[in-house]
Amino acid sequence: MADDVEITIASHPRWLRLVRQVVEECARTAGFAAQDVHNITVAVGEAVGNVMKHSYKGAVDRSFTLVCRSDPDTFEVQIRDEGEPFDLARMKPRPPDELRVGGRGVFLMRTLMDEIDYSRSDGANIIRMRKNLRTPVCGTH
Repeated sequence: MADDVEITIASHPRWLRLVRQVVEECARTAGFAAQDVHNITVAVGEAVGNVMKHSYKGAVDRSFTLVCRSDPDTFEVQIRDEGEPFDLARMKPRPPDELRVGGRGVFLMRTLMDEIDYSRSDGANIIRMRKNLRTPVCGTH
């Protein structure tokens, strides 16, 4: 699609704000209301933070690719990195009353987006997060 956006960016935390700005603009352009734009941006920020912290173990000399694409029904964000593999399916949410810092990223991603899937291909982690543009009013995610 003509409105697809793809950027490759260094894994340094200083670029998180740029990632959030790109995602925010893409989600707004796709037609989401302000709350959904915010939710998508938070979910993607968590995913990118996980790439930087866990997949790349804090190394700032690596890069990842962010792709935003939309069609009339769905907005998708794809993040591709070449770091350590992980198993999204094995990530269990922490109990809501557990007070330690961190560890809520995957929970937020699953809660704020309609679909999340992970794959590993050609030595790369690929996470795809989707948000439906026409979510039923009485439905659940």
